[in-house]
Amino acid sequence: MVAALLIDARGGRIAILDEAEDLLLGVRDERAEIEHVGSGRHLAGSVAGPEQTCAAAVACCGVTLGGAGTVAALIGSAGRGGATVRIVPAPHRYATDAIVLSRFDYGEADRILTLLTPGSGKVRAIAKGIRRPTSRVGGSLEPFAELRLALAHGRTFDVVTQVEVIHPWLRLRDDLVSFGTASYMAELADRTQEERHATESVYVLLKRGYELLDAGMAPGRVARWFEMHLAQELGIRPEVDRCVECGRLLEVDERYRWVPLLGGVLCERCPGPPNGIAGLSLEALKLLKAYQRMDVEALAALRVRPEVEMEVEGAMRAFLAYTLDRSPKSLAFLDEVRAGERARSETRT
Repeated sequence: MVAALLIDARGGRIAILDEAEDLLLGVRDERAEIEHVGSGRHLAGSVAGPEQTCAAAVACCGVTLGGAGTVAALIGSAGRGGATVRIVPAPHRYATDAIVLSRFDYGEADRILTLLTPGSGKVRAIAKGIRRPTSRVGGSLEPFAELRLALAHGRTFDVVTQVEVIHPWLRLRDDLVSFGTASYMAELADRTQEERHATESVYVLLKRGYELLDAGMAPGRVARWFEMHLAQELGIRPEVDRCVECGRLLEVDERYRWVPLLGGVLCERCPGPPNGIAGLSLEALKLLKAYQRMDVEALAALRVRPEVEMEVEGAMRAFLAYTLDRSPKSLAFLDEVRAGERARSETRT
C-alpha cells in the first residue's frame, strides 16, 4: 500500500512518527528540518537546498530529499505498515535588545538568564553550553551590558541562539560602589516587572541608569534618581507636595514626617499611623522633590550635604522595602562595599 500526502507548510519540522523503509520528500522550503520522533534522533539540522541527500536520514529510515515543488511526501510501506508524516511548527525565532538582570548555572554547562527587554518585558531564557570552555558567547552574556540577542521560543525557557554586545559599560564594573549600585538597580527592575509584560519605559530607565554610572555620576544620585522614576513608572510615586492624610499643601515652616505606609509625607497636623513614622528635614524634602522634577544632568550638579543624602536614601529605602514587602538582597553587598570605602578613606586621612 502506498499513501500520498500533500503538506502545505513552510519552515516547519517534518516528524517521522514510526519506522519507514523509504520515504521520498520534495522539499521546497530550505529551512525544513527532519526529526525521528520515535527515537528522538535529529536527522537533519537544516536542508541546504533541494537535490540533496541526508546521509543520517537515509541510514535511519531511508529518507531521501529531492525534487522541487510544494512539500510532498510519498510514503511507501514495507514490513512495518509504512510511516506517517506531519508538519510540526518550527520554534518561533525573534531578535531583541536585552539587559541581563540575573543569572544562575543550570546543569553541567547551561545557564538560566533573566532578561529585561523593551518589547517583551522580563524574559527567562537558557544559554545552552555557555559554561563550556569552547563556548563562543560565554563572555558576552554578562550583566551590566546591553545586548542584541536572537532567541527561539521554548516551552519553559526561550533559547539564546546568538549574542551581540551593543554597549558593554565596562567602566561601571571597575568601581565596586558603581557595580553594587548597578546590581541593586537590576534587582529592583527584576522584582517589579512581570514576565512577558512589555514595559519599554523601564528598560529605557535602567539603560540610562547604567549609562550614568558608566559616565562616572555619583552612584548614590543615580540610585535615588532610578528609585524615584521607577516608582513613577509603577504608579506608586511618593507624595512630597501634599500631606498624604489630609491633602493640604505642605508649608515651609512646619514639621514633616515620612510615612512609607501612606506613601509619602505627613504634615504636622495629622496624627498618622501609630508606627512606621520617621522625621524628615526641610532639606531632605527639597531633595526628594528635586529627584522627581529635575533632569538628571541638573541633579548631578547639585551640592548637598552628605547627611541630607543619607536621610533621603533612608527614606527611599524604607518606602521601597514597604512597597516590595522586603529590602532587596543586593543592598547588603552595596552597604558592605560602601563601609569598606569609608574605612579606607578614614585611614588615608
